[in-house]
Amino acid sequence: MMDFLLFDKYTTYIWVSYLLTFAMVAFLFISAKVNRTRVITQLRIKYIRGRNNND
Repeated sequence: MMDFLLFDKYTTYIWVSYLLTFAMVAFLFISAKVNRTRVITQLRIKYIRGRNNND
């Protein structure tokens, strides 16, 4: 039943590749989310400073 999960002598290589791919996608997703949050925070600070300087 689970024979499709075993790839003969390439099993280790294939599963390590899947794991590395998943880890990289997860890293890129988290990195993009953190970067987005940081940029939004910096823009808010810049906007507030700009409003205070114009008053």
